[in-house]
Amino acid sequence: MTLLIREADVNSILTFSMAYSSMREAFELLDKKIAVNSKRIRTSVSGSTLTYQSGGFKDFLGYKTFVNGSFMSVLFSKGGDILSIIESDWLTQIRTGSLSVLASDYAMGSYGTVGIIGLGKQGLAQVEAFYELKPGITINVFTRSQDRLNSAINFFQRRGIKVRPVDMKTLCKESETIVTITRAKDPFLKLDYLNKGSHINAMGSNIPEKSELYPEVVKNSAAIVVEDFEMALEEAGDLVLAKKMGMLDESKLMVLSSLITGKIRIRREEGNVTLFKSVGIGLEDVAVMSALYEEAKRRGNCLELEVTGKWHRE
Repeated sequence: MTLLIREADVNSILTFSMAYSSMREAFELLDKKIAVNSKRIRTSVSGSTLTYQSGGFKDFLGYKTFVNGSFMSVLFSKGGDILSIIESDWLTQIRTGSLSVLASDYAMGSYGTVGIIGLGKQGLAQVEAFYELKPGITINVFTRSQDRLNSAINFFQRRGIKVRPVDMKTLCKESETIVTITRAKDPFLKLDYLNKGSHINAMGSNIPEKSELYPEVVKNSAAIVVEDFEMALEEAGDLVLAKKMGMLDESKLMVLSSLITGKIRIRREEGNVTLFKSVGIGLEDVAVMSALYEEAKRRGNCLELEVTGKWHRE
């Protein structure tokens, strides 16, 4: 039987910790070449775009699709059984927030402050992820919209999450890890804003036309961590812009999977800025989907459907 996992089910079952652990394992397996990520495919018509991203992890294959903010995923067994159909908006937010913490942990090691720039729904999930996974951490936040800030503060107060609203320059100077998670089309984060030794998670852009970082930030990063070399160079607007301006040293690129397994290390004693440039990949989604599916199956409280995708003549 196929499990139909609705957004309410995702909310009641999936945790940031589950997402963090499943992605860490997926990247470990990717480094050993026993997990796989496929390039993203986009199909556009009449101003709307269908995005498709997929991966394989342990005994699972799956994909996520989305159009104009509607997210749906399908998880298969390696034998072709349709295990689950999943509404995936909240799953994506949990995945992205947990990924940000995962990258920070391996790039930074020990840190006690984080600054979140952008407080849309993805930004809110970033705050929740650091609050859940890094108990006691100081969380600085910034958004250009006062209405959005007021709404976010009310949201966090209802959940008992303490944040510190500051201006962007203060956030950068008083945060060891800085997360950019905006819809900005043009760069806004300048090198002058940053302290030596800062780490940046640039999470907002996965198309070449959008960038959050000025190229000087990319140029002066001692290490640039990505999920997938080819996808990052094709899709990460921050890197695409820097390369166009002759400010990207590709020898600084390293994959997150090798950082997690310890094959490569970042030397932080020199106090240089480091960067994790995420574009979001299908393997991350499949890893989180598999953890969600296994827990949903264990609980046995999701709707079961008879879906095979096969038809036989009598």
